[in-house]
Parts: sequence; structure tokens; C-alpha cells
Amino acid sequence: MFRLNSASIGLALPAMLLSSAAWADLTPSQVWGDWRQYMEGMGYGISASETEAGGNLTVSDLTLDMPMPDEGGAVTMTMGTFEFIANGDGSVAIVMPDRLPMTISATGTDTDPGFTMNLDYTQSDHSMTVSGTPENMTYAYDAGTIGLKLTELMVDDKSYGEENAKIDVVATDFTSRTTMAIGDMRSYEQTGQIGSVSYDLFVHNPEQTGQLAMVGSMSELTLEGGGLIPLDNLNAADMAAMIAAGFDMSGSITYGAGNTDINFQDETEGDFAATTSSQGGDLSVEMGPGGIAYAGSQKDTKMNIKVADLPFPIDLSMARSGFKLQAPVVKSDDPQDFAFGITLGDFVMSDMIWGIFDPTGQLPRDPATIELDLSGQAKLLVNYMDPEAAANLAGPPGEVNALTVNTLVLDAAGARLEGQGDVTFDNTDQTTFPGMPKPVGAVDLSLVGGNGLLDKLVGMGMLPEEQAMGARMMMGLFAVPGTEPDTLSSKIEFTEDGQVLANGQRIK
Repeated sequence: MFRLNSASIGLALPAMLLSSAAWADLTPSQVWGDWRQYMEGMGYGISASETEAGGNLTVSDLTLDMPMPDEGGAVTMTMGTFEFIANGDGSVAIVMPDRLPMTISATGTDTDPGFTMNLDYTQSDHSMTVSGTPENMTYAYDAGTIGLKLTELMVDDKSYGEENAKIDVVATDFTSRTTMAIGDMRSYEQTGQIGSVSYDLFVHNPEQTGQLAMVGSMSELTLEGGGLIPLDNLNAADMAAMIAAGFDMSGSITYGAGNTDINFQDETEGDFAATTSSQGGDLSVEMGPGGIAYAGSQKDTKMNIKVADLPFPIDLSMARSGFKLQAPVVKSDDPQDFAFGITLGDFVMSDMIWGIFDPTGQLPRDPATIELDLSGQAKLLVNYMDPEAAANLAGPPGEVNALTVNTLVLDAAGARLEGQGDVTFDNTDQTTFPGMPKPVGAVDLSLVGGNGLLDKLVGMGMLPEEQAMGARMMMGLFAVPGTEPDTLSSKIEFTEDGQVLANGQRIK
């Protein structure tokens, strides 16, 4: 319905409140001056009035804004009055308002309407203090609560009203500590804790029949981060330039039990409802010259889904789940590391779902597991994080040079497939295997219970006998029997001279 650049919003407030002030000097005017210099270097526009009295500094009518060129809009925060007060012990206290108004806007297009969101960032029982020395500072921020609340939503100059749009996010017992060392670069280490987070979201387009409500909570959050930030020439819109200048960061979040309720109501399309819960997990991110990496995991996830066209709920659970993604970000003539992984461990469906395709219970209903862990090396041909290079991208941004299958597991319905292997790719030879680089290496596979699963599928009428026979012939061609009943193993080799071998037998 409308667009929102969450990265821009994410930079605007946390960077200002949790990091920037920590880079300031230990007098009020220097704290404010360094903060302002950093924010302007990141691409934010700042306007304010400054008044000094008794060694303290008052910054009033403070407004911060940042354009979003891709979205044709901007993020604007009206900050009110800040006071920078010398405590007399070498530290500086920063006194902020309880409410910080924020506006997010984007211009419309032929297919996407423009919008304006007015929100309040709120905080209670809060304090900010900078202490230490100019070369090594500690920044402390504490708040009983912090929150984000929607006060108005305008779409195509029409107000949705409180009855049609709601955003209400509240975090309790917030604490953060940042230690900064300023030299050729700004280096920092940061920790934080949040007792709990709750959220209540609702949206209804008055011109449509559907409405969406989402309510949830999360407890016991812990945040850690650190990295290097260039002192000069910062521009958050050009991440490639920042990385070239030495930007390098990492951060992680761990969290405890949480739950979410989603309710979508639509008289035309039908209703949809979902309840999810978990017993905690983690999320991490790294970005720098070595690449970008994301990883996350969650334990004891449960989902209950209700769809209008189904007469029964869909119940699912997983004891463990996770993902990882690593990719290079800097153009180089040398191969760089990449990785991808996904885990769905001990996946369980309700008997009602099983009954749809296996009413007589012929298939084993043990928990299923899917696990894939890949790593390798690739050559990045384009700095795709450079806005200009990304806009002019005409072909693949890179080429794969090597791939390792660290783990492959598919364990479900009484059968288990496992695999691992290493393959390199010659990108200068795309004739041996037309249209793709020549592979050299080997992959080892093993299958347990494959024939038994085929027999059950045939007996259930889900797989015709002739197709099962074809599958068995393929397994006979590519695999050899193991020492145990209903086990197969296979070694697929790609040779330097372009041959493909299955267990030593040439198939190409």
C-alpha cells in the first residue's frame, strides 16, 4: 500500500540517542558540536538555536531530517529542547524531552500512493551521561520505558484516523553502555538490556474491506555491538564509500520468550489468524570490508494458523530453527568467502494435517529435519552497495569460484538423505557444460529408507507404480547398496577433463 525505508528510520533515532553522543567531548559545547558534526556527516540536516549560560548549553527548536531519495520522501524529527549540563565531575548530562515527535513521509507514484506518518518517540525516567576522557569515553543511557506511537497517518492527503491505523511499541527497563576510543577511527563497544518489549499494530484501509491487527511481546533482550567508524566524510546513503573509508561493525541481539497474535479480517477474501510463540533466540549482523553477514536462531517455535477455507487449524512446531547468510560487499579480483544455511529441526505437524494425505497413518510421523549448510568463494564484479553501480547493474554481480556442502540433511517420513562435498568452478570454461562454468570436485550422498518410502507412497496411491519404478532405476544408476538394508550411497565426481562419474562409472 505504501513504502517505508526502515533502514533510514533505524539510523535516525538509535544512532542519535545511543551512539553519537558518546563520541562527544566532556564539555557541553563540545558534546553538542561533535554530535552535530557526526550527524551532518551521516547525511542528516540539523537546525537548532544554541544558548550558553553558566558553562551549560541549551539547544532549542532542534530538528533533524534526512532525505530518502529512493522513496522520494524524508524522515524528520522535531526534537524540542536539549540541555547539555556540566556535572562538575568531568561528566556531562544530556537532558531530553519526554516526547520527541517524528515524521516519515514519501511522495506518491502512479502505482503507489504517497504517505505521511507522524509518530512520537517517548521515554520516561530517563537519563544520559557522558564520562571519562576525550580519548576514552563512556556513554550511559537508562530509561524506565521507551516507546514509539503513531499519532497520525495520511495516505494521498487522506487521514486514516485512530480507528484505522495504530502503532504502539513500548520497551521497559532499558539500559545501554557505550565505551568509545577516538583515534584515526572511532572505535566503540556497546552493551544493552531491555526487560520486555510489547507491540500493538492495526491498519485498515477505509477504501478496502480488509483489516490487519498484530499484538505481541518479547522478554529479556540483550544487545551487544562494536566496530570502527570513519571520523570524516560519512554518508549513510553510500555504504560502499563508508566501507572503503574503514567502516566495520558487528552486533547481536538475544531474546527470551515471546509471542505474536495476527488477525486479518476480510469479508471478500476471507479471514486469517495466526498465533506464534517461541522460547527465545538470537540475531546477529556484521558489515565491513570482509563482507556482510546475518545469522539467527530460535528454539521451541510453535504456530497455530486458521485459514477461512480450511475447516481445522494448522498446528506446527519446531524445536530449533535458524539461518545464516554471508556475502562479500567489495569488488575484488580475488575470491571472497560466502555462506548460506538454513535449519528446520524437529519439525512437527498436527495429526489433522497428516490426515489430509495420509489418513490411514502409513507414513512415520516422527519429527522431520531439514538442514543445509553451504560455504564457498565468489568473485564480486560490482560494488553493488554503491548506489550508482547498483542502478547501472546489467548482469550478474559476481561469479562463484568454489562451493562446499558442509551439511545436507533431509530427514522425513521414514527416510533420511545426507550429503557433503567440495566443488570448484572454472568460469573461463562455459563450453564443457554449456552455459555454466566447468565444475571440478565430488559430492558424497547417502540415503536410508528410500525404497521403503517409495513403497508406502505407492501403497497410499500418491505415487504411480511406473513413476516409483523410474525412481528406483535412477537410484540404481547413481547409487550403490550399503551394508545395511534399504541403504544407498553415491559419490558424484566432476573431473578435470569434463567427465561426470557416479561411483566410478562414467555418466557423461
